Amino acid sequence: MRRRFQQEGMGAKGQRAFVLLEAMLATAVFVLAVLSLARCVEAGLQAGGAQRDDARANRALMNCMRELQAGSLPYADNAQGTDLKGEFQGMRMKQSVLPLELVDQNNLKVEGMLSVVLTVTWMNGSVGASKELKFYAYPIGL
Repeated sequence: MRRRFQQEGMGAKGQRAFVLLEAMLATAVFVLAVLSLARCVEAGLQAGGAQRDDARANRALMNCMRELQAGSLPYADNAQGTDLKGEFQGMRMKQSVLPLELVDQNNLKVEGMLSVVLTVTWMNGSVGASKELKFYAYPIGL
């Protein structure tokens, strides 16, 4: 092997330089692979956090809807929103209630039906996120 390099004009110093260059190139490729893997892990962690926040928001919306239906919370506009506590720390719930003007098949006005929109907002890193639940309610006693 040494003779071939010497015949082609590459001496022992040239051969060592070639091995060094080859090692540097292999190290650069390895570093790029590790950096790419780190970015993938980071993206996976961010996606997992976003999924957890989304599930928390769903639970907060469903809890609020059930409390409204059970009568433990009043149906009222709440444009400012209320900060949630406990498991839902960092989230804000807003409620919008509109009376519906409905008529039945006999053209009689149906009284008391409401359109309710619940919106929960939170910060997902440096970006704001929100989730919304719309439903109709016929509260008893209004």
